[in-house]
Amino acid sequence: MSKLNNALKSVSAIDKQELLFYVAEHFPDSKLRVATDSGHSHEGILLTIGKVKNDDVFLVIQIIDERYQSTNRFVHLSLHKIASIELIDPADVVNILSLGKMTKGEQYKISGKLEVRRGFQSFSETIFNTYAIPVGVPTMELPEDGLQLNRVLKLTQKIQDAIINLLKEEDARASWKARYNKITFINNDTFDVKGVNDAIEIHFAFDNITAPEISTEALTGRLMDIL
Repeated sequence: MSKLNNALKSVSAIDKQELLFYVAEHFPDSKLRVATDSGHSHEGILLTIGKVKNDDVFLVIQIIDERYQSTNRFVHLSLHKIASIELIDPADVVNILSLGKMTKGEQYKISGKLEVRRGFQSFSETIFNTYAIPVGVPTMELPEDGLQLNRVLKLTQKIQDAIINLLKEEDARASWKARYNKITFINNDTFDVKGVNDAIEIHFAFDNITAPEISTEALTGRLMDIL
């Protein structure tokens, strides 16, 4: 559950109108429980939602019973009368609450620690063979889970590609070679890149398989800041 909580911490706030329009368009079978400002609650499936002439928003909910079966009962509500919205067993809560900006992301297979360590070694050798710059073999406290290890492996490749592209610039190569010869991956919910003595630290959610993968553009920008 902590991985889901970490992902939800990155979700921006949305209002109830944005939420309901997104659910209606992308998750029409989702079950909702809405509570009104008068204290009544209604549980069902959102059938329609739209604006009327005075720009108010109305919705129609088909009521479901205690076995979550559809009934022949319907509720017509004004959006401004709704006090709260509960999502019942949502298929992809991160996707819904981020309005599609965060999805389940990449699908991972099982990898082992040996495979990841070989990936780290390849990372160092590939960059050195390309630019004769000793960046070092990444150090990291590896997770135990195979899916998390596969994410680390994939992120290592993305970081390698970003560094190789960055080091095409002569001044970037000269600065890196003069300052750094080590690199460390640190698992952290907050993305950051730091230069600490002769090492570059990359802080990222390496083991959170529900979180988006590292942005090449953001990583390149942060690396340029410390060169």
